[in-house]
Order: sequence, then structure tokens, then C-alpha cells
Amino acid sequence: MRTLFIAVTLVLCTVSLSLAVKFDTSFTYSTIETEHFSIHYHQGLEPAARKVAAIAEETHPLLTREFRWQPAGKTQVVLIDSSDFINGLAVTIPYNAVYLQVVPPTVASTLGEYDDWLRVLFTHEYAHILSSDPARGYSKVTRAIFGKPLPTLDPLSVLFFFATAPPNTFLPRWWHEGMATWAETKYTGVGRGKGSYYDMVFRAAVADDNLPSVDQINGDVAYWPSGHLAYMYGYRLQRYIADAYGPDAAGKLAITHSGRLPYLIGRPPEDLFHGKDYSDIYRDMIVALKLEQTAHIKELSRVPFTPLTSVNDQGENLTNPRFSPDGSRIAFTRRDPNEHTSVVVTDASGKKVLAQFRRQSSDGSLSWSPDGKSVYFTQAEIDRGFNTYQDLYVRDLGRGETRRITKGERLGDAQIAPDGKTVAAVISSRGSQNLALLDLSQGEKPQPRQVTSYSLERVASPNFSPDGRSICYVLTDNTGMSALRIYDTVDKTDRALFRASHTFAFPVFGPDGSTIFYISDETGVFNLFAYDLKGGASYQVSHLLTGAIQPAPAPDGSSMLLSSYSSKGFKIARMELDRSRWSLARGPSLPSARTAPLAAPTETEQATAPPSSRYSAAKTLLPRFWLPKIYGDGSDQAVIGAFTAGADVLGYNSYAVSGAYSEGRKRGYFSLTYLNDYFYPTLSLRAHNEPVVYSDLYQKGYDYWEVNRGVELAASVPVNFLESAYRIKGGYELLDQQALSRLNSNGTFGGIPVFQGSRNNLFAGISYESALKYPYSISSEEGCNLAFLYRYFGRDIGSDQNLSEYSASFEQYLRLSKTRLPHQVLYLRLSGALADGDLQYGQQAFQIGGAPAEYNQYPLRGYPARSMTGKYVATGTLEYRAPLAYPFSGPGTAPAFLEKVHGALFTDAGQVWDDNRSFHANETRVGAGAELRADMTIGYWAKVTPAVGFAHGFNRGGENQIYFTLYLGL
Repeated sequence: MRTLFIAVTLVLCTVSLSLAVKFDTSFTYSTIETEHFSIHYHQGLEPAARKVAAIAEETHPLLTREFRWQPAGKTQVVLIDSSDFINGLAVTIPYNAVYLQVVPPTVASTLGEYDDWLRVLFTHEYAHILSSDPARGYSKVTRAIFGKPLPTLDPLSVLFFFATAPPNTFLPRWWHEGMATWAETKYTGVGRGKGSYYDMVFRAAVADDNLPSVDQINGDVAYWPSGHLAYMYGYRLQRYIADAYGPDAAGKLAITHSGRLPYLIGRPPEDLFHGKDYSDIYRDMIVALKLEQTAHIKELSRVPFTPLTSVNDQGENLTNPRFSPDGSRIAFTRRDPNEHTSVVVTDASGKKVLAQFRRQSSDGSLSWSPDGKSVYFTQAEIDRGFNTYQDLYVRDLGRGETRRITKGERLGDAQIAPDGKTVAAVISSRGSQNLALLDLSQGEKPQPRQVTSYSLERVASPNFSPDGRSICYVLTDNTGMSALRIYDTVDKTDRALFRASHTFAFPVFGPDGSTIFYISDETGVFNLFAYDLKGGASYQVSHLLTGAIQPAPAPDGSSMLLSSYSSKGFKIARMELDRSRWSLARGPSLPSARTAPLAAPTETEQATAPPSSRYSAAKTLLPRFWLPKIYGDGSDQAVIGAFTAGADVLGYNSYAVSGAYSEGRKRGYFSLTYLNDYFYPTLSLRAHNEPVVYSDLYQKGYDYWEVNRGVELAASVPVNFLESAYRIKGGYELLDQQALSRLNSNGTFGGIPVFQGSRNNLFAGISYESALKYPYSISSEEGCNLAFLYRYFGRDIGSDQNLSEYSASFEQYLRLSKTRLPHQVLYLRLSGALADGDLQYGQQAFQIGGAPAEYNQYPLRGYPARSMTGKYVATGTLEYRAPLAYPFSGPGTAPAFLEKVHGALFTDAGQVWDDNRSFHANETRVGAGAELRADMTIGYWAKVTPAVGFAHGFNRGGENQIYFTLYLGL
């Protein structure tokens, strides 16, 4: 069980320490202090920061009243523009902090509908703080004593962590995201709950009878809408609770749970739910949802629906369809939980795949070259080490080659002009998006030229007219209004065609240039509309039950491709175009839930925010908690101590400190770890005086204890790419080892020579990781991992040994099949180490044997754990891995969810040797067997893979083993 607790703890630590994520070192931060918030922002974001400062103070009294909670101290808010994709994060441990990516969301995302993007984002994340942070009863007492802690890995601190962390931290994801999405919807003009996207998802789920059970929103399913389930159905549950049990229910729930022990969510307040648990309430919500959406379906069905013909449904999310210029082919972006995102090119029917190539994270947009030989697209890559920015690429379909055109330019929605010389794209910068043009004749590295100057607004979907002179696009401001606009590339003028308070998007010129087709939710459903440029009138072209996005007209104007929605995702469909059926009158409409947006802070209000000052790490760096520690040092009494840790809100400085005293040995211990991330290499300092145990040394039945005292200085340089990464590290360690256990007169322990003295060393290493996995994967299934580490111990650097240690490992993943039985994997691991120099002692010998575990570097199944030792070691593993079942189910709202069941057949081989026992092939130990594994989510957050296995060792010392182990990542 200890390993299980550690797994949960590690995940929670990862979530909580997200504030230590490293930012671009070229960012220079400033701070605006308000009454309740510290707003931190880097250069270029002052307008956004002043706006957020005003929004935050407006939102604070609304949400604190809603959730009945006033945080202690200021909430830290960090604005960052390091990604072209939306994101937000809220953490409450060890202090309250919110992180906001300021780039507006794309129209096609679940967040694409809003009145004021920064208000929606801040409201959502601050609701996380106020619903997660409360303390009542026992938790109020423990917080007063210990603060809000992060745990170490000893059992006592793990237990104290569960007893002292904010109890609402341990609620399921649907509770957290549902509460925040509900608050975002209630306190803004739109929010996801009032948008047509969520309504489309619910309507399709009811129409297809494809509604999730409560355990499925409780866990982590691989299929659509996968990660959105907690938001969508968590929101719908919270809305139902507010409607059925009173508008103050959210605050009651947050406060009530904050006085309960972790994971006791099954019984909400009886006086609120009349004895029902969350599973009961969820079933009631599903009944209400069916009634609501059945009424919507009935209303929409009053008029016959526009017929759609399926073009391609091979995948989960098929988007951004585009006809080739001659109409003979179709290209679209395919996203699927079984494999890598790709661009697919088919024939005109959509049935025959002609080409396919991989695509990294992107907005999904595509554009054919005028000659039909290439496809232009944008995709993301890491820029300046840590930023995720999109750039323009082109794929030569004939040669099967992809070429990168720009670097670090932050381009999206790229569309090429009919003459093939210019690309129109959206360019993102510091929370603003604008229209930009790129002249492809400029050479190998053309620079985009920004032609609009909007501030903190969204530009989307630029598209050229057939003659190449005009570009249509949509501008979304922060008052709930969108405008269809035209930019004239010759006159360099920009004008609005019309504005509206509903969502419309994806404008595209018809083949003759007289019409602009676009998608609008004017009727409450995403339908196709057409704007007649001569008559200035707008027509409804489609009437759909669920909805569709991203229209693409055929070159002859006879039909339209759409990305059509069903309860299982988006598919490519075709709709015939018949102008005689277009209507000025609108079809059946659904009631709108949108409300008037709150007035955006005026420039005067933003200007009156307090002046900014240079960011100071000291204000958030001091310790905010402490926890007791208890461990052993081989004496007859426990070692008692305390632990604390901290980091400034930008993660420039982070540290962990512990101190303890051993009554049995009458001595003190301590450890200190400090990381500095002001610079591109991470600099680290570690100082320690701690006991170390070598359990069952050499399988002699004795635990050997020593004290290690030392200081380590190191630097680590990450070289990041989106789907791979290098790590280069190096440093110097001063290390002294002295026995705590009683030694024999000849300096041995149990007959084994042990080392005492100085082991100062220089070390350097490099690692590379490119292994990839997908939602349905049972392990990584392509790519490889490599690692190499060298340590030099020499008397010339103060060591009592002359020794060189080399260690290396290699892992390769090979996907065996994509069709008959997907996600079969062949896994190969080779590892080895050698020590060249002075004789190694007991503590330094390499050991092999036993089942894989976090502490066992050289496993060899079929042989006793660490049963063979030597100066040199070589091991290898070959595994065949295959999925057996995908349950994706759990016991209601309990904190356990079974995702996948899979098995492995394996062969292990290994040998250790030394100067007195040379390597011989016939001395290699070989074991083989099988494991049954299960991917689970426990505690709502921790991903673990428990496994039970059988192994047989075929050589001397081998045995039959039945064992249990726990993987934290395969």
C-alpha cells in the first residue's frame, strides 16, 4: 500500500507544483498589486494585465459570495503568452495561484463562444480556487497548524498530507470542472454552458441515446468527448443541482465537503439532497437532460432536415475539409484516439485514401496550392525552449516531403491566394490576433506582414476571394459581438459587412465570388448560411439537427463539404447546394441562454489600476507549510523531524528542506534541494546529511546503514521539441560515506567489505525521449528512449577512489498492427553499467534480479531480487504487449476507475561479473513469463498500472515466481 500512496502523492505533487514549470527566459515580469490579487505579467502584456486586474476585483465579491469563502492572503495571477493554444490552471497548494494563457480560443473549440475571453477564463479558474480552497471543522484546525502542504515520500508525511491538504482537492474532476464551468456560465454573458456547442453535444447524445454513466465522467475515457466529459456533464450536473435544490447549492456543497475526510463524497448534505447521493442526482439530471433535449429535437423536427451524405467517417474527429482546385480530391485533418493526428487526402468520393501524413498539434486548417500538388498547413513546435507556437508548413504530395516555411511566427488559419504567391493567416501576439499576409516569393524565410491592428480581440478564418483581391474573415470582440469583415489587398482597406451578437465563423467565398458562405448559430444550431455580396442579404442554407462547421464549396459550386457533428465526434459530409431552397426566413430556433455581457472595464478603469512594479520572487518564496517526518537510521529509536518546501509563483526558485534528530544515535540530519530557473540551464544545489540503508545487502539477510554527507552542484539543459526532448546534465558532487551499522574489526559487514570515505565525483549525462502513446494505447507504442551517465571518482578531485562508472539504457517501442488488433507493441530494453578502476565495495556493486519496480534498476524476473552482484552488468528485456479489454468503468463515484486490461509475454536476460569472474555467455541468466496488467485511475487523479505476473528462471539460481508490481508509466 505504501507504493500506492506514493503514486497518488506523486500525481498530486505534480499538479500542485505546476507553478514550477519553466518559462521562456526572455520573459521579464512585472506585477500589479490590487486589494485581493497580485497580477504578474511579462513584457507586452500590460494591457491584458490591467484588464484582468479590473475583472478580478469585479469578480471577487461575486464568487466569494457564491462559494461562501474568502481566501487568506492574495491570489497570485500569472499572465503568460507562451502558447498558441488556450489553457488555464488553478492551484491551491501551497498557496492560491492562477495561470492564464492570454491567446483567445479558436472558434472550433468548446471555448470558442464567449463575450469576453479573459473574463470567462479568469472566472473559471478563480472558481476553482474558491471551490477547492475552503476549510471547515478538522481541516480548519490542521490548516492553522500545518498550512497547505506538499508531501515527502515517507509514510507519515503522506498520511499528514491527506489529513491537512484542502479536502476539496480530493474531489473528482467532474466536481471541480463542473463547478468552475457552471460559475463561468452564470457570471458571464455566454460561458460554455450557454453556448451552442455544449447544447449540440447534449442534443446529439440524447438523439443517439449515447449518454455517459456517472462512472464514465468520473474516470478518464479514451473516446469522444473524452477529456471534455468532466466539463460538459459536470457542468450539467451542477446546473441541475442549482435548478432543483436552490441557487445557493454550490456554496453549500463546497463548504460542506471542506470539512470531510478525503474521498468521502458519496453522501452530500442530506438536508440539501434529501438523502440522495451523487449517483442518484446524476440519474435525475440525465432524466431532466433527456426531457430538455427531446423538446429541442421536437422543435427542430418541425421542418425537414437538410440531407447530408457521408463522405468519410474513418476516425473520431474529421475536420477542415477542402476540395482540391480541380475538385478531384479532398483533404481533411483526422484526429483519432487510436493513432497520431494526420492529414488525409482522398478521392472526390472520400472513400479511397490517396495520401496521408502526420501532423503535430495545430488548429487543423488546410489550404491547397493552386496547382493541386501541395497542401499548406500550420502546426506547432517548441520555440525558444519552452513556447508552443504554430508555423507555416507545406507538404509536397508527389514527393511525400514536408517543408517548414516560417519559424516562431505564430501563424494559424493559413490560406493561400489563387495565384499561389501570398498566404493570408492569423497572427497571434500578446493576447491579440490579427490578419497577416506572407509573401512566398521573399525567399526561404518569408516574414509575415500584419495588416490589421486589433487589441485583445480574435481574428479567425481568413479566406481569399476567387480573384485574390479580397479576404473575408471574422472578428470577435469582447462585448459579445462578431463581425464579418472584408480586407481589400489592393486598396488596403478593411470594412465590416455585418455584426451580430450570436456566433458565426468559417467564412468562405463561393466559386463565383458573389457569395460568402459561413456557419452561424443564429437558430441555436450551427447551420450553413450564405451572404449575398450584391444584395446584402443573408440566407439560411441548411437546417440540421446537430450541427456542422467548416464549410468548403466544391469548385463547380454544386455541393459543400462540412464537418458534421454526431455523438461520436465530427465526420466529413457533403451537402448539395440548391439556391432555390435558400431562405431569408429562419428555420425553427432554439431558445437562447445567453445574457447581456458584463460591461468590460473601460480604459479609464484599467488605467486607474495601481502602477506596476518589478516582479519580486521573495513575496511568494517563503515557506507556507510544514509536515512532520519520521524514518529510521538503524538505531532502536525513530528519527523525528520536519519538512517544508516552496517556490515562487513563476518557478524561478524552488526548494525543499528537511531537518531531523535521532535520539538513538544522538545526531542530527538534514537535506536541502534548491533549483534555480532564471537561466536556460536549470541550476541545482543539493546539500544533505542523511542516513541511507542498503536493504538485505548482498542477500545476506542484513540491512546495512551508513550516513551520507555531501553537496552537489549541477546544471541541466533541456532541448525540447513537441514530440521529443533531449536533456544534457553535468555537475560536481562532494560525498562522504561513513558507517552507522557496527562493522567487524576488518571493516566488513556480514563478511562483505564496505566503503568508508570520500567519493567526490564529476558527472555528465545525456538522455533522449521520443516515445509516444495515444488514448487507447496500453503503453508507449512508437519511438525510443535513450540515457547515458558517466561519473568520475578520482583522487585528483578529492576522492578516496579512482573509479569511472558508466551506465546506459535503451528502450524501443514498435507498434505491430494498426488494423486486426491495434495497439500490439513489441518492447525492447537494453541496459548496462560498468565500473572501471578501484575495487568496488558492497554499497557500490550492481545488482540484478527480481520484478520491475521503481527501486530496481536491473530487474530479472524468475530470479530472487538483487541476488547477483558485480562490477559490470548487462540486462535485456523483450516483451510482447497486447490489449485484452477496455472496460472504461468504475464503481459509481468511488475513487477508482478501470480503463484498460492488457497482457505481456516477456523474456529477460542478464549477467553480472567482476575482475575475478569474467563474462561468459553460458553464465547469462534467462527468465520468461507473462504478466496481466490493468491501467487504473485511483483517487480520481493518479494513473497507475498494477500487474500480477508469473516468471520462470531457466538457469542456476532460477525459480518460479508469482509476484505483484506497480508501474507508474509504461
